[in-house]
Amino acid sequence: MTLNTLLLRIPLRYWGYLSLALWGAAILFLLRPDLYHLDEGSAKSLLLVWSIADQVAASVVTFGAPDLRALLFLPVAFLWTGNVFAAKVFTTLLLAFTIWLLYLWSRRIANAESALVASGLLIVSPLILEQIDTLSSGVYLLPAFALGAWLNVEYRANPRPGGGWYFSQLLVSAFCVSLHPIGLAYPLALLWSWYKEPLDQKQQKYFFIGVSFVSLFTLVMLGGWNYVEWFQNPIESLAISIFGSPVDGKISTVRLIAGWVMFAGLVIVVIKQYRNLWSDFIGRTFLIGLTLGVTTSDLAWGIIALSLILYFGTPLLLNSHHVRPGKGFVHHRGLMMLLIIILSTVFMRADRSHYEIRLSGLLSEEDQLIHFLAVEAENTRKINERDESGKNPNLLRVASQWPSRTMIACKCDTLPLPPAARDPQVQRTMLHSITHLIFNPRQASNTALARNLSMLDGGVVETTALLPGGVLLHLKNVNAPANQKSDR
Repeated sequence: MTLNTLLLRIPLRYWGYLSLALWGAAILFLLRPDLYHLDEGSAKSLLLVWSIADQVAASVVTFGAPDLRALLFLPVAFLWTGNVFAAKVFTTLLLAFTIWLLYLWSRRIANAESALVASGLLIVSPLILEQIDTLSSGVYLLPAFALGAWLNVEYRANPRPGGGWYFSQLLVSAFCVSLHPIGLAYPLALLWSWYKEPLDQKQQKYFFIGVSFVSLFTLVMLGGWNYVEWFQNPIESLAISIFGSPVDGKISTVRLIAGWVMFAGLVIVVIKQYRNLWSDFIGRTFLIGLTLGVTTSDLAWGIIALSLILYFGTPLLLNSHHVRPGKGFVHHRGLMMLLIIILSTVFMRADRSHYEIRLSGLLSEEDQLIHFLAVEAENTRKINERDESGKNPNLLRVASQWPSRTMIACKCDTLPLPPAARDPQVQRTMLHSITHLIFNPRQASNTALARNLSMLDGGVVETTALLPGGVLLHLKNVNAPANQKSDR
């Protein structure tokens, strides 16, 4: 038996598994191994599950309820407590499973060629890489949508009201809603499918009540979406989905043009594929999510837009030329091959740029400020270790605009920013146990707090660092309990 014969006998699906495994291994070399560049919501979830795994009380409980990413991180937290990179590895495996589900779905509604092209381009896109590296919500919406569609099919094939498939869909609904406004797309798509295609009135009633209650309860429990920035520029998000995030944070003219081209392509795909989008469960979820996500237009919305363009735009290009005798490959697949070459080249250059930033250790403006505090916290710990008496340890308790990210990076007691008081003296009383404040005074929500702090004299507050991302303040003469020690 020759080698070629042996290779031909291997089923095609195993080549797909091997490709996903190689992609996952390559992605791990591109991810940041440090404690920065994280999403605030995922950082909060990690801190909570680490606290549970170590059975250690932590100030993370004062940050408010985390989203349901905490459930995903629980196994990783018990096996590798305190390891952020382990969560990134788990997210990579989860996304590989998602691509497999999306490939099977696209092959069913379109064809294998379209599914392969769309899935291949999606997994090498710089936006996917960035979302994995930051553990942002967008990269968890895709697996939730894909898994939810599969659960819907399984339940309809084996309908049992109150069974495991039913409660699994309720859990996925709660998970999606907790992440992002786009997450409302899944319960809405599920309710529409049971409104138009009910198996019977009893089960329809179960889904209407169950899905509606779980979604509303999740919103009330979390108090909305605390870390979502509203009404961002959708053109910038679409440009980042192609070129990745700019190092200096500024969007160039070339990027804006690419963003407008992406936007035009998105509009064309939605118009031409509207019937197919609305008739398919995942397509309907993408379409509803795209509509709801316009209120944020952030990178999570960019992932949904990119996925919709690839999975529903690729069939349009493949079917743009009818098969005719006498016409060659270039006529039938020339435009598609050109698009694949251009996109894959741009994507991989952006991925390389991400890797180079990772090697250089370059941080965002906010992370630079957090890093400055982390260095000071490390110096404080070394001073405490050299103090053999241990009677008067230097304490470090921080109030931060980004409490979860700050706590992970500096490994110190961290609390959220206090509310602005009516006058500076009351504000000083509220900060009686805080040694450092880290926030961006230029943001509108922090204006009143910044004004109160600026009116305190230099004997109370001094500026330790002033960076483009914000300011680090040191509060003097803090009356902290003498027996309190610095925590992780």
